[in-house]
Amino acid sequence: MALRVLGKQLMGPLATSWVRCSSSSPTVFDKMVQIFVIDKSGVRHTVRGMEGTSLATTLQEYGQFSSDSFMPHIFDPAYSDCHVYVQGDYLDKLTPLDSTEQADQQRVVEHYVRGKARDNSRMGYYIKLSPQMNGMTVALGDVELWETQ
Repeated sequence: MALRVLGKQLMGPLATSWVRCSSSSPTVFDKMVQIFVIDKSGVRHTVRGMEGTSLATTLQEYGQFSSDSFMPHIFDPAYSDCHVYVQGDYLDKLTPLDSTEQADQQRVVEHYVRGKARDNSRMGYYIKLSPQMNGMTVALGDVELWETQ
């Protein structure tokens, strides 16, 4: 308490204006989105990512998932992609894709996921983190990187 009073005396009116400015501008933590990820072993992870970042990038940067969960994105090889199953009540909270993105995602699912696709299958590259996704649970899905006959 005494330190707070001393700080106000030393800083004077500047201290009050600094507090007012810093509290009104958003911080990095204000833009963090927390999601839960169930890996292929059934272990639940808490992952935090920056708003606007793709889910695939966030999961790969987290670094705790096996590399066989990721593959180069078929249309943008500089980025990774992964197959996830999205918790049902969050499907409507995902950022809507335009018709081209929707068609691209469908082709990627058909090419990589094939028989393992479900109604809630999505490719992580197309999911951009947003505040509405806080608390969302996804499960890493399987991919088949090449066809076998």
